[in-house]
Amino acid sequence: MEVMGILSFCKGLLCHDHWRPYYRYACTHSQYNANHLRELERAWEQDHQHWAKAMTALLSEMNKTVADAGGRILMLVAGMS
Repeated sequence: MEVMGILSFCKGLLCHDHWRPYYRYACTHSQYNANHLRELERAWEQDHQHWAKAMTALLSEMNKTVADAGGRILMLVAGMS
């Protein structure tokens, strides 16, 4: 990432898949909701965490409700100035 010199100039919003090296950049970070759903699916299928199945349903319902109203969901997970 450093060799290309792209992310070192990022001062806005960096939406990514929660790969730890991205967090060394001083910008606002967010994750794709698809990644949240993937992690929840793993927690349900492999660890039998019942709350993960319920959270998946809740996030899906929230996404549909917001989309039906003409909006979109953006989940910020960490911010830096």
